[in-house]
Amino acid sequence: MSRYSRLLELKDIDSEQLLSLTQKRVLIIGVGGVGQHVSTYLVTNGVTNLTIVDYDKVELSNLNRQILLTELDLGKLKVDVVKSALLNRNSDAHINSINLKVDESNINELVKGYDLVIDAVDNWKSKLIIAKACKDNKVPFLHIGVDGYKGQYCLFKNKSLLDIANSDIISSPKDGVLGPMVGLISSLASLSAIKYLLGNYPDLDKILYFDYNSYRLVEMIIS
Repeated sequence: MSRYSRLLELKDIDSEQLLSLTQKRVLIIGVGGVGQHVSTYLVTNGVTNLTIVDYDKVELSNLNRQILLTELDLGKLKVDVVKSALLNRNSDAHINSINLKVDESNINELVKGYDLVIDAVDNWKSKLIIAKACKDNKVPFLHIGVDGYKGQYCLFKNKSLLDIANSDIISSPKDGVLGPMVGLISSLASLSAIKYLLGNYPDLDKILYFDYNSYRLVEMIIS
């Protein structure tokens, strides 16, 4: 238990809850900047039954925000590199890596049987495909999105990302990506994921949106 000693020092987490956390099954779709931050926080804090899905290879432009990659990994499959890096952080973890491009033909079978599905992809088409499958299969769904100096996340259970996505959002041009912004939003979303998996997260179906340029933090309840 020495690995999780700091976690167990928290007054609301005991060894029984930690055991429960290790038995939860989590699927992360996309292991770029967001996916690498989130998977690292989960695996090192007791969420050790993890499936990661991606189809990209490592590129030099990834390195400003994708914390598990190095220049030595260029050209390798991202899921392979990330799985190896996560196991180096926690060799007790059970990590299933799938090299796959998610689409309508495979998503429904993919999401079944998980306690939580995490959307860490970087495009709206894929986000909505994942959201619909989670809604149809009644699987809790954590949406995370980062664009430029803005980011948001929401843990959907009774509502869906489909309830808030409109044509303006979907068609809006993407901005660049600043590494620390990815880390900030991913850290907050990871905290929500862990609290939810522990059964101690009341703020479901609320979007937390942060804009660094205006230094504005907004919570929106989905009606």
